[in-house]
Amino acid sequence: PLFLSLLSSSFSLSVYLHSILKNHTAHACEGEILIIKCPSRTSVAILSAFYGRRVPSQHLCPPASTNTTCLSPAALRKVSRRCHSRANCSLIADTQTFGDPCFPGTRKHLRVSFTCGK
Repeated sequence: PLFLSLLSSSFSLSVYLHSILKNHTAHACEGEILIIKCPSRTSVAILSAFYGRRVPSQHLCPPASTNTTCLSPAALRKVSRRCHSRANCSLIADTQTFGDPCFPGTRKHLRVSFTCGK
């Protein structure tokens, strides 16, 4: 019985940790607001951030004029500064926040990977 009780407790903890610590991805097209929310008593831990355009991603925020790859080198730093260790945050996916790393007219997007932890 003690072994089963420990096994059950361990399994419950594992299920809880998996639900809290799993990786999440949030996405917004240029001009949209990206919202990150974690459950109560947890906070955001930023894993990666990308703002720009990746090829081939023609179905993700279709480009306005060009089909190119470009990225903002400041995306991770700016997203981390705004969101890391907070319960939730929001960012506008725009060139005022991240700069314009692409040719004029290129439709960009913001993608953030994060976990929610204690």
